[in-house]
Amino acid sequence: MPKKQPDDKTTASAAEIERSILALNKMAERLWGDGREAEAQALLKALDALNRALDRIRIGESRRVLH
Repeated sequence: MPKKQPDDKTTASAAEIERSILALNKMAERLWGDGREAEAQALLKALDALNRALDRIRIGESRRVLH
C-alpha cells in the first residue's frame, strides 16, 4: 500500500528542515553552557533522529529525480 501524501501543500524542503536542525543545535549548545546538560542531551538525541530522517528524505528526493 503506497504511503499517502499529506493534504497540506506547505511541506518543508530538506533545506528548510536542515536550517531548523541547525537552529535547534545552537539552542542545545546554549542549554549545555547554562548547565542544563540533561535538557541539552535530550535535544541532541532528538536532533540525531531528525538528521537521520533528513538523510532518508534526501535519498527519496534523489530517487525521484532519477526516475
